Amino acid sequence: MTKYKINHRRNLSIYFISALLIWLITLLYGQQSDGVKSQVHTINGKKYIALTEFAKNQSVRTEFYEHNNKMVLRFPSKKTVVSAYCSFVRIEEKNFQLPYPVLYDGSEFFIAAAAFSNLLNIENISDAVMDPTNSIVISTAPKYNLHNIRVNKKSNGSQISIRKSATFKNEELAVSFSRGGWLNLTIPGGKPDSIGVIESHLSDPVVRVRTMNTGVSCQLSFLLRYQIEDYELKQTKDEIQINLRTDISDNAKKIREMRNRWMMNTIVIDAGHGGKDGGCIGVTKLLEKTVTLDIAKRLGKLIEKDMGVKVVYTRDEDVFIPLWKRTKIANEANGKVFISIHANSTPRITNARGYETYLLRPGRTEDAIEVATRENAVISLEENVPDFSGYSDENLILATMAQSSFMKESEYLASVIQEQLTKLVPSKDRGVKQAGFHVLVGASMPNVLVEVGFLSNRQECANLGKASYRRKITQAIFNALVIFKDKYESPIIDSN
Repeated sequence: MTKYKINHRRNLSIYFISALLIWLITLLYGQQSDGVKSQVHTINGKKYIALTEFAKNQSVRTEFYEHNNKMVLRFPSKKTVVSAYCSFVRIEEKNFQLPYPVLYDGSEFFIAAAAFSNLLNIENISDAVMDPTNSIVISTAPKYNLHNIRVNKKSNGSQISIRKSATFKNEELAVSFSRGGWLNLTIPGGKPDSIGVIESHLSDPVVRVRTMNTGVSCQLSFLLRYQIEDYELKQTKDEIQINLRTDISDNAKKIREMRNRWMMNTIVIDAGHGGKDGGCIGVTKLLEKTVTLDIAKRLGKLIEKDMGVKVVYTRDEDVFIPLWKRTKIANEANGKVFISIHANSTPRITNARGYETYLLRPGRTEDAIEVATRENAVISLEENVPDFSGYSDENLILATMAQSSFMKESEYLASVIQEQLTKLVPSKDRGVKQAGFHVLVGASMPNVLVEVGFLSNRQECANLGKASYRRKITQAIFNALVIFKDKYESPIIDSN
């Protein structure tokens, strides 16, 4: 009887403690407007949460890459990447190991519930905790107060409406105009859902929007198709509104000219080589595939952060991607620019150094032909290889005709990349060249291939092994993309 009473009391204590914990968690999270619950699933005796459900509850955008079964969660502060059947999660540039791999059933990803919750807490992405019954994960959703944008036509102009869930002081809101046709709205205390804002459906006269958040205030910038005569800024309960007044008759021609203007909203970055194809090997044993992947990821991160443009990688880890599939990925993503990053090597001239940018055309110099031959050699490693046998000389010219409408843009981008590399990278400017690279064949967009330096040169190989040197290369290519984007998007800058 005594033993029964002790066990009974112990069970009651456990019950009351569990009830108290559940009450505290509900009080702290469940009753808050931003507290959300995600169901825990038991699979083979282990606890998981469904990532799509979790992301939906958090109002977090997701991207799925079918070619490598990968999901990206776009939290406002940090990009998080998970891969099917892999026990590692990448948050920004850091990798974390889970106690067991991510599962994928063909439509949903399942991730270790407790471990993933802990990661969200450690990385300050979200406050997340499993309840004592292990049946739900309770987490805080991102605290946005600026959500999305819509543009409406008015009789004497247009209205930009920014949906909000906070009250801002009218006297603290500020509108300014900057070069290139940008209208900037500064909002002290504003916390924008950057992806929600950028992905809002836009119409005349707004052609693009970007965000910048300092933590204390934010700035929403709108690229306008044409100049406005005047504006009025006001607030309602749910919106900040900017009324733009224009003379429609004076701007009718500009509207027609700008309606079909090419917009650079997706950039495809191709890190050369990868997986079983290491590319060339430097004198210090540094692999080309390592250099190109690092620069590609640095560039993509900078583009997403400072340009607000979607980035698609042909690879963002050490995997082998066939040449033909790289441009297929670019075309299917509706890419507007394709940049393939490589490192050079030549056994003939050990002191050769410098950077050069290539266009897709038959090689006109011995050096260009040598580089193209080396980069194209990866085809020997591919399975189910498309027939590239005809892509030489005259037939390559025919293959490039489909891309000829972008040749002017490709030439301009290549020249600007070289100019910016010259400003930031202490090496030799080898100029813009032409060669028959198979990785560029079929890219229905402006496309270039950048050779960032020579791994066969001891000093340049040592430089390419340094993060600070690769950062300069990244910044130069990024600066070139900004210049290129302004030229071909802005209604103010002459595109001729």
